[in-house]
Amino acid sequence: MRDLKKAPKPAPYIGLSGLIPFVSAPLLIAVTLYLPKVEFAQVAYGASIVSFVSGVRWGFALPVGSPAKPDWLNLANSVVPSLTAWTSLLFCHDITQSSVIVIMRLRIALHYDLSHLPTYPIIIKALRTILTVVALFSLMGTIVINQYYPENKYFSENAHLNCQAINIK
Repeated sequence: MRDLKKAPKPAPYIGLSGLIPFVSAPLLIAVTLYLPKVEFAQVAYGASIVSFVSGVRWGFALPVGSPAKPDWLNLANSVVPSLTAWTSLLFCHDITQSSVIVIMRLRIALHYDLSHLPTYPIIIKALRTILTVVALFSLMGTIVINQYYPENKYFSENAHLNCQAINIK
C-alpha cells in the first residue's frame, strides 16, 4: 500500500470518488425508507465497474511490448467478466442475486489481476485492492439491509412491480 503514494496524483482521488455510488447506496437506504431503485442503481454501477476493470485489462494486454500478451486467455478474461456482470441486471427482481453476481465478479477480477498478472503495475494493484474491498463491503451492506430491515417486507412482496418500474423509466 506504500506504493500508492507513487501513483499519479489524480488516480487515487478519481478512484476513491468512484466509491461514492457504492458507499452512498447502503447509507441512503439505512437512514431513509427502503428504496429498491437505489439498490438496483448500486448493482448497475457495480456491473459497469466490472466492465471498466475488464476494459483496463484489455488495454493493458494490447500495447506492443506489454508483458500481458493479447492472447485468447487475456482477451477472454477481459470480456467474460463484463458479460457475467451484465447478467446481474437481468435479476432485477431479486437484488440479492444481482448483488452476489457483482460481488463474485469483482472478487474474481481482483484475484485474477493480483495473481495472474504479476507484471500489472503495483500502483494499480494497491488501488484496485482498496477500491474493490470497499465496493464489496458496500454491496454486502446493501444485501444485509435488504434482508433484515422489516420495512422492506412490503416492497419485497411487490418486487416484480419494482423491477418493471425500474426498467420502464
